[in-house]
Amino acid sequence: MKPYALFLPFVMLLAACSGGADKKADAEDAAEAARITAISAYVSSIDEKVATNKVMAAHNFVNGDNTAGLIGLYSIKDTPIRLYIFPEGPPGDSSIETWFYLDTVTVEVKMLREVITTKTGVIENTFYFDTDTLVGSESRQAKDLPALETATITAYESPFGKTDYRFSAAEVNLLAERAAVALKIDRKDLSPKANELRQLGASHWAVGNEPGWHLAVIPHKKIVYTGDYGEKIIEFPAADAQKGDKDATIFTSSANGHTLTAKFDNIVCTDDGDKKYPFSVTITVDGKTFRGCGQSLF
Repeated sequence: MKPYALFLPFVMLLAACSGGADKKADAEDAAEAARITAISAYVSSIDEKVATNKVMAAHNFVNGDNTAGLIGLYSIKDTPIRLYIFPEGPPGDSSIETWFYLDTVTVEVKMLREVITTKTGVIENTFYFDTDTLVGSESRQAKDLPALETATITAYESPFGKTDYRFSAAEVNLLAERAAVALKIDRKDLSPKANELRQLGASHWAVGNEPGWHLAVIPHKKIVYTGDYGEKIIEFPAADAQKGDKDATIFTSSANGHTLTAKFDNIVCTDDGDKKYPFSVTITVDGKTFRGCGQSLF
């Protein structure tokens, strides 16, 4: 038997094995791409809920060596579905903004997105998770945010190596969980009633005396006026904020024959207990005008 008679089947066997391995790799790549596409579509659907769902904000969240602000977007079941961590305080040489997109059922992170702004440009890093597994990561950079949209996407290369927390679904979920808990903590600068309305997603709060009244603006839901020391409660349909003179914020609404106008002026207000508020507030309910103090709960 000639030598190549034995060699030829061996070569064909290697080629078949190699072809099988390539097909398996291609199938795995396709599956990964499909999961990333599904996660991206889910994230887009979450972003659309900003116009309808409850939002809460908090400040002084300890994140490493810095403190940051928090904004949470919630599902109709009151579970967080998007968390945003942003820098507070004087700007430095660089800043990091971070978004977590969470599963509506498991409340586990599906996507982590961060935007790093420096004096020379902007970097966006994105990480995709499926249950407890990182399924993909990518990066792009540009001179500014508008240019980032058309920047080339490349593989993410960590400056921290394997210790980068972004590679660990457990560590990413832990940070998201800490942020979600911090958002729900009552604020010490608010009254019990203001904290109660904040938990419902109120963005603005106002209070006054003679007779005692308070007002809460809950975006996309309602505006609640409570007057006569709690004896009178009127719920008005939600209204978009309008810009008044000197950057004042105005809300106008009506319901069942009742009318309301609430104006938040950018003038510091001091209540009877010497507590200072950033806004002086004037409300007119059914033609009667009341004055008090107010603040943003965001």
